[in-house]
Amino acid sequence: MRYSREHKRGTGRRFFPWRLARFGSTAGHECIGTVMKKAGLTKGGFYRHFASKDDLFVEAVARAFDEMGTGMLEAAKSAPEGQALRAIIERYLSTGHANSPGMGCVLAALGPELTRKPLSVRKRIEAAREAYRERLLPFVPGRTREEKVTQFQLLFPSMRGC
Repeated sequence: MRYSREHKRGTGRRFFPWRLARFGSTAGHECIGTVMKKAGLTKGGFYRHFASKDDLFVEAVARAFDEMGTGMLEAAKSAPEGQALRAIIERYLSTGHANSPGMGCVLAALGPELTRKPLSVRKRIEAAREAYRERLLPFVPGRTREEKVTQFQLLFPSMRGC
């Protein structure tokens, strides 16, 4: 029986609970057989879920940005009025976050590996980073979008990560 494309994508999502721990510690060099085994799938099924190992890598990085952005948004939205940016910073710099390296900034974990990826992969990862930035931009000080982007690009990397 053939599975639908949606079913395949859903099954592919089973890769993500361990994505940063594995990709962060091995920088994406794990063999496909090991990756699939950890996901409870066979090696032969990999290409039913991903076109290539780079596609798995990009999807894992994009998912990490999405999850990190969601956590930052939750902190911002639960903060007292006028304290959203402070809440984001405090969440990122918290002891709990520091003690969970697998949930940290994907760029900090994979920066050197990203430079060795093909341009097409780097562009897709940059798009995910830009989407992350856009989600957080409303909480960054500045009168214009350009000012906010500049502030974001100074502030977030200085938090030892993204």
